[in-house]
Amino acid sequence: MSVFSAELINLELNAWDKTEAITQMALMVVAANRGTDVEQIVTDVLARDAMGTPQVDGVAIPHARSSGVTQSSVVVARTVGISFDPDEDPADVIFMILVPDGEGNEHIDILSGLARRLMDPDFTTALRTLGDAQSIADLLSIGQE
Repeated sequence: MSVFSAELINLELNAWDKTEAITQMALMVVAANRGTDVEQIVTDVLARDAMGTPQVDGVAIPHARSSGVTQSSVVVARTVGISFDPDEDPADVIFMILVPDGEGNEHIDILSGLARRLMDPDFTTALRTLGDAQSIADLLSIGQE
């Protein structure tokens, strides 16, 4: 099963800060039966975020291994802008990469693959303009599996 799924994509995330954004995204993971513990997911992502969150041209990529996750997943959200780093512009696209504890560096493999794709302006334009979750899931799944 792919780490990308239309049920893990929110095209209009309404959050006032990164903690609220991460919480709403963690709720999506649990609702999709890919996780069991929203609080644990939020705790783990925020702990990892304290070391810095990768950001590329307005796309933030918080990530973590978490015991609250049962299946590796990437949650995608578009927002009006959430600050993950005071030295960066607010992110209007967020990828939250989650893998279960014990999955080694799978989240780093996913992160590096996304980072490479984010260098393609056509890819980032599509992320910001495609009108439905399934189209974004399809875009993200290209070259996966």
